[in-house]
Amino acid sequence: MLTVPLVFALALSAPQAPPAKLPDLPALAARVDAAHRPNGPVPAVTAFRCNLTLSLLDRDASQAGDVVLDVQFLQWRKPGSDRVRPLIRYKVQEAGSPSERGRDQNGPWHLFQGEAQDLRKAQFADDLAACERHTNLARQLLRFLDPGEVLRSLTHPSAVRAENLAVERSKLVPCLTVEGDLPAFPLLQQGGDDAPVRLKVFVEQATGRLLAIEASPLRDGVPDPARLEQVLLLDLDQRDGLLVPRKIVHRFRRADGQLHAQTRATLTSLELRPPLSVEDFDRPQ
Repeated sequence: MLTVPLVFALALSAPQAPPAKLPDLPALAARVDAAHRPNGPVPAVTAFRCNLTLSLLDRDASQAGDVVLDVQFLQWRKPGSDRVRPLIRYKVQEAGSPSERGRDQNGPWHLFQGEAQDLRKAQFADDLAACERHTNLARQLLRFLDPGEVLRSLTHPSAVRAENLAVERSKLVPCLTVEGDLPAFPLLQQGGDDAPVRLKVFVEQATGRLLAIEASPLRDGVPDPARLEQVLLLDLDQRDGLLVPRKIVHRFRRADGQLHAQTRATLTSLELRPPLSVEDFDRPQ
């Protein structure tokens, strides 16, 4: 009969299963491509129309509420130029008062007292900030439709690691993660032009699907953790050959150092690659 100490000794000396080999970055990007394009390659997406509800989740009840947006968006390249400009036009239903904002080839605008006004005027600073946040949300959605390319675009990437991500308070999801830098990325907390960021990408181990990203703006090449924002991509659904998140949750870091849910965008409709042109974004005359 084996004694208890001998059983423990045999268990410790028994051959252990080797840890699963983690993929390198090209292999991870290829797996993400396959997961997000289940039927194979599809044309690039440069335009979309959608209807979404943007919920403000700040714990301060005075700041909570829902805003419904009807959005059309186009990545436009002016003839003869290499610069890509994001064009957006959307109607917002907030507290029963509809309004319209946009960004056309001449810049940001909104309807004020029935007339189109340039949002860069000093009295419209808050409206301009809202337009920039909404534009960057649309641009993030476009980037997340091709997460494999986001992975391949990282500079100075880390090794692929295995770690868990807390999606909810009691739900941990096993993920594969990689960190690296991007020269430009649209941040909701930093409207306007893109900023260089340190990006951390979370890929669900079980499915190969993009689950989340964390982005911190870089200052002199050093990430600013106080300005980190985390984006969760939830309820993925296949649309026109691509997996599209139906819910996008943004978490911002507060003074206590913890990540807190700030906004949730819920897509109720989405049309990819509509036939939009630059004229569709011109401000009303």
